[in-house]
Amino acid sequence: MADMTAAPARDNLRGILYMNIGIFLLSVMDAVAKWLVEADYPVIQILAVRGWLITIAMLFWAQMRGGIIPTLKTSRWKMHAIRTTIGIAAPFCFFTALKTMPLADATVIFFAAPFIMTALSVPLLKETVGPHRWAAVIVGFIGVVIVMQPGSDAFQFTALIVFIGCVAYALINIMTRWLSSTDSAFQIVFYFNLGTALIASAIAPFFWTSMTWEHFGVVGLMATLALAGHIYMTMGFRVGEISVIVPFEYTSLIWSVLIGYWVWNDLPAEHVWLGAAIIIGGGLYIIHRERPRKPKVILPDV
Repeated sequence: MADMTAAPARDNLRGILYMNIGIFLLSVMDAVAKWLVEADYPVIQILAVRGWLITIAMLFWAQMRGGIIPTLKTSRWKMHAIRTTIGIAAPFCFFTALKTMPLADATVIFFAAPFIMTALSVPLLKETVGPHRWAAVIVGFIGVVIVMQPGSDAFQFTALIVFIGCVAYALINIMTRWLSSTDSAFQIVFYFNLGTALIASAIAPFFWTSMTWEHFGVVGLMATLALAGHIYMTMGFRVGEISVIVPFEYTSLIWSVLIGYWVWNDLPAEHVWLGAAIIIGGGLYIIHRERPRKPKVILPDV
């Protein structure tokens, strides 16, 4: 099996595969989260319960992998703490908005995150982004603005909440690349969820709502989906270039539209479809520009 602690070589094809699997699992998790917040459970409570369930599951997993201390040992506590403190805003803002926003609408606004990451990959990761990809980033932001419609009657304040969350999401994925040079995907996911559980648990008692065992099981399902999804996405960011793999996050729109219509009978408005088309077009253009310059990738055995 490949060494998950070594500095990874860029393998964009594998990164794309991991990203798509992770996005599907997280799209289902978002739908479960929307159901929970619509049942009037505080978001901070959901994050606390979910965080501890994931943390406990990963501790058992670590023990089976060769021991908790050897598996989780890290020297980068400060970076993990900073990442969690910033990153908890991503699920908190997104889940808060889902109480009143359709799943697909919130998902489309969150598409600002991949373009933010592409832009930030230049100063923070020293990656090269050519003029064509910069143009795609600009086009992507135009699409997000069309979806949000600031200054119009269609504008919702919750759209700003989603946007704040996607900025936090972009930053933690940038920090994932920094951490991946020394820490494994398992460690990165574990410390994020442990930190989230600790922060949320410090706040949750002020908002706690009695939870039935059935609903506790729903949070357990959410935790399982989150754990699997984040591990796959983290692995994707470890092996692939951010500017190449992040456009594949647009597949979450497909799942959010299908789930939103099936469960809540929601369909995006015309301006949401228009903005989504522009955003996806920008992402597809980035992929088109990358393919001719990339050599054929042979996947290593794992």
